[in-house]
Amino acid sequence: MLAIVPCTGTRAFRLLAMPRQSTRYDILIASPSDTAVERDVISRCIRDWSSAHAQIGIYCRDVRWELDAIPAYGERTQDELNKQLVDSSDVLIGVFKTRIGTPTVISSSGTIEEIDRFVASGRPVMLYFCSGPIPSDHDEEQWRLLKAYKSQISGKAFYRLFKGEDDLRQQVSHNLATLMVQISNAPPAPSAQSHLANIFIRTRPGRRSGDVSTVTVSAVIENVSAKRKITDYVCTISVPRACLTHASGAVMGELRQESPSDRRVFRVSNSDPGRPSIIFQGDKVPLFALDVGVDQLKMTGTFLAGDYEGTLADNVVVDAVVEGELLHAERTIADVFENPHQG
Repeated sequence: MLAIVPCTGTRAFRLLAMPRQSTRYDILIASPSDTAVERDVISRCIRDWSSAHAQIGIYCRDVRWELDAIPAYGERTQDELNKQLVDSSDVLIGVFKTRIGTPTVISSSGTIEEIDRFVASGRPVMLYFCSGPIPSDHDEEQWRLLKAYKSQISGKAFYRLFKGEDDLRQQVSHNLATLMVQISNAPPAPSAQSHLANIFIRTRPGRRSGDVSTVTVSAVIENVSAKRKITDYVCTISVPRACLTHASGAVMGELRQESPSDRRVFRVSNSDPGRPSIIFQGDKVPLFALDVGVDQLKMTGTFLAGDYEGTLADNVVVDAVVEGELLHAERTIADVFENPHQG
């Protein structure tokens, strides 16, 4: 708040800034040395979230050892980092590419020690692993250790896979917004709110294909307005390629990828033949019917075998533009199979 008071001199008034109370959350970015670009991407996501919520008095600070640690002498380096940064942070975002990091006296790496410290204290942790191409000059031993760690945590932690910078930016932005709503009671950013429509993911048990159980996934637009009809919408649904069964091959509207991708994306709009051109008040309109399965990924020795745990940790993602408003929904593949009757 600004207060205007009279003053002498050439100016008729001067401005006094009145202090505002705000709540700060420190978000530690933990990662090995080969993720400098990814660390910058996550920092920008954190700062963007803070900018969108500045008016409600909630602020997130990105914490990075290379920028925020104060030089010190006399203790184990990781102990000093734990004391200065790790123990005082509220959230940890970890990102891995091809390295696990430098070992410490109590852990396989400083990054892993920081993650374990957070988990032990019950504070939120979000982990991201790169699924893009592996550089030809990567360290084979570091890559082996990272794969072993990823396998070790698969049964007790959900993590996300990202293909590159843009994918990481989109995922961290969405996940951070959801997490901050949970821990701070902050409302979504204004662009994510809508008094006209909701978008959500509906699931139901699908047809069984041999030894493979499937779940049918739909993106649903709901008109929540008491007065307005919806006459303009575009909606996309994105699913991991590994879990999409052949029964979904006939679905129209697939967006063809120019390069190989581990996801398949489908899009529909109100102008497509056979789609509702008007969604009336109170209506819930399902726009897709995709069958997904994961059991086939466990069939070792066949062309169907794949990354079962990684696919469970991946997401079904729905994005829509409804009458100019942006809407988003997502659910993990694990949740889809654990709760097939939903929506």
